[in-house]
Amino acid sequence: MVGLLVLAGCGGDESGPAPSDLEGTYTFDRFEFTVAGVDNFNVLSDTLVTSDRSPRLEFFGGNATVNLVYRMEGSDGSSQISGQFSTRRNEVRVDFSQVAEENRRELLLPELIRFNIVDGGLRLNADQPRSEVDLNAYAPDRYAGLTQPVNGTLVLRLDRIAETPAAVWYDD
Repeated sequence: MVGLLVLAGCGGDESGPAPSDLEGTYTFDRFEFTVAGVDNFNVLSDTLVTSDRSPRLEFFGGNATVNLVYRMEGSDGSSQISGQFSTRRNEVRVDFSQVAEENRRELLLPELIRFNIVDGGLRLNADQPRSEVDLNAYAPDRYAGLTQPVNGTLVLRLDRIAETPAAVWYDD
């Protein structure tokens, strides 16, 4: 029995925190697409309407689901995409592969985002490489001059603001 405890404590276990440990609401501190050699594209200020609760990720530990709630400029209300999440070591993987590509493109999101868990889950960080991103299709009014897809990094920084999902909140 002691040998099993020692083995588990030595990193033999690849599992991460329980999904319930991440349950809660996280708001975006950074949501940028960076491209080497040009000004960065700040998705938060380019196309999203921001408030103290939006955009946000809501993690539900019981069924390991996640909602990304956001509002686009010019829209009357909030939108939401949903996915699954899992943990491994000090990482949370958010899987949006079941979300339509056009909905993910609206936010420049890949199918899978790998967040580093920081400060015991109080912060989530992701620096996700993205290839062949069509910024013109993403925001034609802003990036009409970009005729070629670009490679860059999606930079996401989130702060936990509540230990419960915000699904019970009402958006403005």
